[in-house]
Amino acid sequence: MDDTDTEQSSPVRTSKLAVIGPLAFLAAMAQGNLGLGLLFHARDALLASKAQTGLLAGIWFLAYMISCHLFRPLSHRLRPRFCVLGASFVLAALTGLLAAAPSLGSAYLLNGLLGVAAASFWPPLMGWLSANAEGGQLSRRLGAFNVCWSSGAILSPALAGWGSEIFSWLPLVVSAGLYLAAGLLLALAVVALPGIGGDDDAHEREQRGVAQEPGTDGTPLRFPAWVGVFSTYLVAGVVLNVFPMAGRTELHLKASDVGCLLLLRALATSFGLGILGRTAWWHFRGWQMVGTTALLGGSLLWLGSAHSMAGIGLALVAAGALSAFGYVNSLFHGAVGSSRRVGRMAIHESLLSAGLCCGASLGGVVYQRVGITPLLTGCAVLMGATASIQLALLRACRRPPTGC
Repeated sequence: MDDTDTEQSSPVRTSKLAVIGPLAFLAAMAQGNLGLGLLFHARDALLASKAQTGLLAGIWFLAYMISCHLFRPLSHRLRPRFCVLGASFVLAALTGLLAAAPSLGSAYLLNGLLGVAAASFWPPLMGWLSANAEGGQLSRRLGAFNVCWSSGAILSPALAGWGSEIFSWLPLVVSAGLYLAAGLLLALAVVALPGIGGDDDAHEREQRGVAQEPGTDGTPLRFPAWVGVFSTYLVAGVVLNVFPMAGRTELHLKASDVGCLLLLRALATSFGLGILGRTAWWHFRGWQMVGTTALLGGSLLWLGSAHSMAGIGLALVAAGALSAFGYVNSLFHGAVGSSRRVGRMAIHESLLSAGLCCGASLGGVVYQRVGITPLLTGCAVLMGATASIQLALLRACRRPPTGC
């Protein structure tokens, strides 16, 4: 019996995946809606400058990155589903408070606490998803998960743009409701579906530090993949947090127009994640990391030179599709062959958030001084340098267990 038959015949895993998918969808929609909505709310209601708005977004990513590592011992003690359950309700409460924040200082504090709470949601959820799966089965699970969260991310930019044109705080209230719905869904599943705890043996093995395959710790391809995901999401931090400001001030776009442009990017990313989750040609192939990283740099040069809605939209579609490679390479090559799944997911998430933090905060400062075109040109140069580093790391690989 192959791994496909095994997974399809297991009601434990089926019920678990049926819960994790909707959770990822709701949380990603809440997070994306909150991220873009907060940018508009900070500018319109809290009167934040460009640099202050970038810093506000960067605080979330910094808090998330640090907390992913600080909370790893906690995730080893608690079952992943209970970490996710508690985090969902905390995220809902903090987001509701953020909608009522009276000053920029209180918004900084609450957004930082939201980053801390999110670190108890995503890595445990992803570790729970990948428990007791390897190879093609792991890739299919991660592919389905990626489609779920990216589907939520698709809807969030347009939702935030339209909501912000009604009331600046409305996207934040909607996000609080989405987090609350995620918590209630998981609470109901814990009570009604006791089988979702059927992978607790994997959590117990991780607590003891017992590898699923003694003598191996995965593939060294995780190292160029991790370099790639950091740079990819640094660029994403610029696109998601700085480009909306440029669209409003330099291109004179409405908030809903900016939301629709970012919706196109999210659609392209989701499509790329879906295709990569259903194919295996990219597994353990280092050349595709280098190539797609370099092409992402080219798409940024295109975005920086585009001035029409059509040109900007096409450039964002290209950047979104290519960003999917950076994400899935880090997720798959970091997890495959390792029993420390929650820890590896924490590394993936912390690198991702470190890139987003740098892109949002530093990008906002650079944009305020030089404008959007030089900023995007610098990001393209960064992606070229990243491709060179990845190539050097690939050449340094020496007979990895699964190929390099």
